[in-house]
Amino acid sequence: MSQDSIDLLKVLAATVLVFAVGTLVMLYVIYLLSQYGADLPMIGSLPLTAPPEMVPLLANTQLFATLGAAHVSAMGLALLVASQTIDMALLITSKAVAVVITALVGFAGGHMIYLQLTEKAALNLQALTPALIALAAFLVLSSILSIQSLRQLGNLRFVAGLVLIVVGPMLLMWL
Repeated sequence: MSQDSIDLLKVLAATVLVFAVGTLVMLYVIYLLSQYGADLPMIGSLPLTAPPEMVPLLANTQLFATLGAAHVSAMGLALLVASQTIDMALLITSKAVAVVITALVGFAGGHMIYLQLTEKAALNLQALTPALIALAAFLVLSSILSIQSLRQLGNLRFVAGLVLIVVGPMLLMWL
């Protein structure tokens, strides 16, 4: 495992932790303000409500599948041309999307913990499955199947590029 991958995993671990704890603290502050802040000026007039229970379902969106399919097609196009700028843009994009998905997973996890502590609701990790699959896919796109890795195929990169251009829309229809 390269140092770049290790650094990305460290960033992802820190992101999921920060967002889970941040969400938990935010929800408890909202809870405390709604319970005990009604008599305080300015706060008493705010409609302080916790986010709805459907917040973890944000992770069950087709946005990640769409971004993944577009990214695969863009990688195919990038393999047909020689541009370090495009290669770097795709690498940064795949890592950034992985961090955003991790932040969403941390937020949803913090919200689930809040619901478990306040309402004794069962932890339902099934809602996070699509986000976790998308996270794994973007981690693969930023490491094993990165543009730099595929460029090392020599002239076979043109064949790989054409395959990726066709696979991108197929992924969108399949997912």
